[in-house]
Amino acid sequence: MKIALLYFPHREGHNSIFPFFLYKSQIESSGIKLQLFTSIKKLKEGSFDILFISGLSLPKLLGKQNSKEEFLKSLYDQKEYPVIFLSGNDSTGPIQKEILNLVDLYLSKQILKNKNLYLIPHKRHYFREKMMDLFRFKNENKFVPVSLEEKDLSKLGVSWNLALIDWKTQTSTKWKRYLTIFLKNKKPISPERVKPLSERRIPIMFKGNLFPKEHDVSRLHRLLTFRVASKVKTNAPPVSNSPLSHKEYLEQMKETVISLSPFGWGEICYRDFEAFRTGSLLFKPEMDHIHTFPDLYTSENHISYRWDASDLEEKIKDVLDDPSSFQKLALQGKVDFENVLNPEIFGKKFLQHLNEIISKARENFEKRPKIQSNESGR
Repeated sequence: MKIALLYFPHREGHNSIFPFFLYKSQIESSGIKLQLFTSIKKLKEGSFDILFISGLSLPKLLGKQNSKEEFLKSLYDQKEYPVIFLSGNDSTGPIQKEILNLVDLYLSKQILKNKNLYLIPHKRHYFREKMMDLFRFKNENKFVPVSLEEKDLSKLGVSWNLALIDWKTQTSTKWKRYLTIFLKNKKPISPERVKPLSERRIPIMFKGNLFPKEHDVSRLHRLLTFRVASKVKTNAPPVSNSPLSHKEYLEQMKETVISLSPFGWGEICYRDFEAFRTGSLLFKPEMDHIHTFPDLYTSENHISYRWDASDLEEKIKDVLDDPSSFQKLALQGKVDFENVLNPEIFGKKFLQHLNEIISKARENFEKRPKIQSNESGR
């Protein structure tokens, strides 16, 4: 079987398909051949059995020639092979229905466990709607409500989250980033030895913006977390708030006991995995509502707190009173993160996930109707 990957070689495009590089040996050993395409013209000349499209790459690949919808419709009408769309959306929704209708499988980094919730109109995403109800917000934003139909749910699935990006590209040094992408270097970052929590000098850290006022719920959610953390008194010297390079940021996190990672534009943040990577103890709002891959959010490797942060202060104090009692959680997070980036450990599981994706795309491909051309619109 031949799999085509259409992407643009910039950081976002490279990261969206990085698991194909990381687990290449396991994938190709199973009889799958990978073909990379970085231009629409070359793609049209290719021959393959199934196509993955990086949604984050399409604007750069298409330029001003035509829209994403026009391009996807041209592929859909040809009905030559199943088309799988890798959404770059950071949240559980809303789903881009106009795109979902033109592909065989629409994969997001995370989706709601209860897919039926997508049948209910949402102006942004589930988390935002629930927070608005909780705090009785008046929605002044002019977002258009979006919902799916029952028939759409079979097209909706999970790709892979930010844990499986090429972490070597998360650097402030541009030439290193470009070289990594150009060489398609499949080697993951190497594990590092880190200090135990009891020896770290920074009790709590949250490096992230608080969003402007127009992003009402996201701003409120982060402010609730930040205000609770700010109330906790510690004897540690203050940490500078001056801008940091990515290397300096990681070094600071290696000295941090608790890394707070409230939701941002979506539930999953880079910060989650940076905390795991540096052996800091991740504090994360409850994630029970989402389905993602790989799912590293377990009670054995981090501490969860309520979306309104009502239980956060107590949990922070418990950890800071005796950090060594929570060392096992922090260590497990580090091990879990390192394991998913190890092809020898996680390659077989990713291959299984990939095969399930392909099987579902083929099933939908066989069922899909032919879209009729709209002659009157020409």
